[in-house]
Amino acid sequence: MEARAQSTLNARLPLETKRLLQSAARLRGQSLSDFVLGAAYDQAVSTLRAYEILELSRRDSALFATAIAMPATPLSEVTERFVAAHIRANVLRRTSIPD
Repeated sequence: MEARAQSTLNARLPLETKRLLQSAARLRGQSLSDFVLGAAYDQAVSTLRAYEILELSRRDSALFATAIAMPATPLSEVTERFVAAHIRANVLRRTSIPD
């Protein structure tokens, strides 16, 4: 099994903030490091997801507007099949309806 690379993160914070974090970590049965890293990780994921959604929305909106403004031309093969199916349907209707 491959070992994961490790790194260190240090933070200076007011004593009151550290005590608050320690109390919350204790209530969750976590170490201070696990609690802080978990909360920071959750916020990072949330921030990145919100950014991705915003960026996708902008990009998709632009693509949609372009598609509406310049609709694609149907392929000749598709058009031919549509016309042939329409003709067959009309022929079938005329032959199956009694006069």
